[in-house]
Amino acid sequence: MSALHSIRFRDVCILGFAFFATYFGAGNLIFPPQLGLNSGSAYLAGLSGLTLSGIFLPIFTLIVIGLNGDVHAITDHVGKYTYNILLAALMLVCTFVSIPRTCATAIQLGIQGNVPSAPFIPLVIVYFIISFFFAADKNNVMDRMGKYLTPLLALILVVIAIMGVASPIGTPIDPAVPNSFVNAFLGGYNTGDVLVSFIMAAVFISSINAKGYTTVAQRNRCLIGCGIIAFVLLFIIYGSLLYMGACVSSDYPQSIGRAELLVAIIQRVGGAVMIPMGIAVVLACLTTAIGQIAAVAEFTSQATGRFSYRQVAIVCCILSALTALLGVDGIVTYVGWIFGVCYPPCLALLVLGVLVRIIPNDGAYKGSVYLVTIYALLESLPGLSGLGFAKAIVAATPLSTYGFGWIIPFIIGFVLGTIIYTAREKKEQAAA
Repeated sequence: MSALHSIRFRDVCILGFAFFATYFGAGNLIFPPQLGLNSGSAYLAGLSGLTLSGIFLPIFTLIVIGLNGDVHAITDHVGKYTYNILLAALMLVCTFVSIPRTCATAIQLGIQGNVPSAPFIPLVIVYFIISFFFAADKNNVMDRMGKYLTPLLALILVVIAIMGVASPIGTPIDPAVPNSFVNAFLGGYNTGDVLVSFIMAAVFISSINAKGYTTVAQRNRCLIGCGIIAFVLLFIIYGSLLYMGACVSSDYPQSIGRAELLVAIIQRVGGAVMIPMGIAVVLACLTTAIGQIAAVAEFTSQATGRFSYRQVAIVCCILSALTALLGVDGIVTYVGWIFGVCYPPCLALLVLGVLVRIIPNDGAYKGSVYLVTIYALLESLPGLSGLGFAKAIVAATPLSTYGFGWIIPFIIGFVLGTIIYTAREKKEQAAA
């Protein structure tokens, strides 16, 4: 059978659901309603911004990585240690931001939203015991999620989405922000899903290979099919959550907590929805945590060569559990700057992965990524971003007010890096 026609639909569905579940976690639940509240009657512009940064970019990033083979194929052009530095930074983000946020959200929204007296700390412990149970077998992590956890999650969320859109729970008012598209686009960064694509790429590709799709054509075809399934599910659910947030924009202050807003919206949809939504919240958060624990364990065990997959998974669970004790809003207070520093370099790598066939030399890779990283630090790193010269540089950078300030440093670094690298090669050839 031809490699292009031997992809089993069942496999694509199972892995597509698993991909969706890995992307759809804590941030995907709590940020869309808040962005809808901000957008009000301009909710379509808000949805466009969120779709671009929160759905299209992450899935496109995963596909680009897959078409290139893996993350190494892009980062190795930047530097010998770039892959390990990038992935190590992202694994720290997983351990101290993404995974604990899933736990806090699952408990505060999914469980305490239905049972307010439920004890927080014991539930944190139970959450990570369950997470470790599913993540412990690294060869079947995606398969387990795609078969058992995700179909129920998707069914519940799609039904709630239909209910919330078919019977609006309020009337949107004028936007509370000057540009709903830009606000939602930047808000989409906080889901962290572009970073998830870099973090989970190896796990996703390994899962596809485990299904027997080992040729490049098979792998890419399966990867694109999985991406389409994840995109459709994310768009339906993001869109409905954002729209419901817009519908209550006249009823709640902009300062309302993210978790509190989501609970209020679900209560407005109908009291009977609270328990199914609670189950969906827990499942959404669990699946993301399981996938990211597996990624942290696999990368760290391979990078160090001293610790086993299970040992790293246990340590990751313990550290994430301790961080989860801060609660949803406590974690969100420090997450913004972390994503602000990490996103631009990852987006730069994404663009380089797309342009790989026309990039003249490694200097273009180095110059663009280095300059974008410097810009990201000036723009977002606490202590540095508040200094006068940093503010002046960011303010003077075109497109910075729209969240695209990294584009100009990327272009400048690309051109300068190419020129410097070419001049150095000519000098070395002349000396030889």
